[in-house]
Amino acid sequence: MTSSPHTLYVARRDSYAAFLTAIDAEADVAWNKATGHYPDADTLRAVLDEAFAKTREMFNVIDVEDTGPRKEAMALVTEVAKLRKAKDEEGQAWVEYKKAREDYVDAARQYLRETLPGN
Repeated sequence: MTSSPHTLYVARRDSYAAFLTAIDAEADVAWNKATGHYPDADTLRAVLDEAFAKTREMFNVIDVEDTGPRKEAMALVTEVAKLRKAKDEEGQAWVEYKKAREDYVDAARQYLRETLPGN
């Protein structure tokens, strides 16, 4: 079975975007944790576990291909793990997360551009 370059582009774009959505959701959980949003430890654990599982699922799509923005995605996973441990919403972990997110988006865009015919 062969796929057109356009089909591969769309599939990769969608998987890169799904990972970004999942990692952003996990970062939101970390933010809410840092601001004391969750009523108790059990609720927090359940929400964190769900967000982590979704991020891991979406990362696995990028990881198994072992091409594209894999390195940047892994860096983003590392930074979001630091966010889960952050004590406040204004710390250095947030700066590093935002930088890693920008790096991932830039790498994904560049890789996608390169996969289109004529580039």
